[in-house]
Amino acid sequence: MTTRLDPPERSVLDRALGILSVFDGSQRTLTLSEISRRSGLPVATVHRITGKLLEWGALERTDEGKYGIGLWLWKTGALAPRCSSLARAAHPYLVRLHQQTGAAGVLAIRDGVQGLCLDAVFHHPQSPAASSPGRRLPLHATAAGLVLLAHAGQAVQDQVCAGPLERYTPSTITEAVALRRCLTLVGRQGFAVAEGTHTVASSGVAAPVRDERGSVVGAVAAVGWARDLQPLKAVPAVLAAAEALTRQLQASGQQVVRAGA
Repeated sequence: MTTRLDPPERSVLDRALGILSVFDGSQRTLTLSEISRRSGLPVATVHRITGKLLEWGALERTDEGKYGIGLWLWKTGALAPRCSSLARAAHPYLVRLHQQTGAAGVLAIRDGVQGLCLDAVFHHPQSPAASSPGRRLPLHATAAGLVLLAHAGQAVQDQVCAGPLERYTPSTITEAVALRRCLTLVGRQGFAVAEGTHTVASSGVAAPVRDERGSVVGAVAAVGWARDLQPLKAVPAVLAAAEALTRQLQASGQQVVRAGA
């Protein structure tokens, strides 16, 4: 029987970060064996490192004995300048957007070649997954993602368009030429509409939020079930929310740390 060994170049920090990275919106709690399989680390190594992560509060154990991200890690992440200041400023506008449209009012930022939902306001417990705070969003398949990608640097656009562009539904854009055309349209019209591109049953509308320098630092979106949200009717409310937040940021001179180009 062969024994799986850790690659010598992987430091303890690399392994710890690798363990934390296996959790996502669809896998919020995992067993040791699941963490081992998803991280590619031996169970013994996972057991040792998760013990330390539990001590730090970076992980927590459920009553069923599974592991999940701990509150300490969430609190630490919330200190990131791009998260805390922008989310606080945006929240009242997200509340108003939810009241106006009945859909979830969402604030998202770009983190590399992914989107990240910073805040969401909704009342229905079964709101679309793209409106869950902390959820990663594909840039090519969500309204907020398209806005963020349309205003990203050329290098980021090239990287995303080079693919692979994951097909989430039959309506997802999976061809680079089509995606570039879509990004041009989003940049020209000032908003993005995505209907059934991330999940078949959901739709979204998003518009850019700019800082005092005019740079896009986030996107405000209305995300809801397709049966309830008529995207084109929601466009004025989404634009108004994004523009109001932009005016606040610009009037206050509040600096928001931007993602890389």
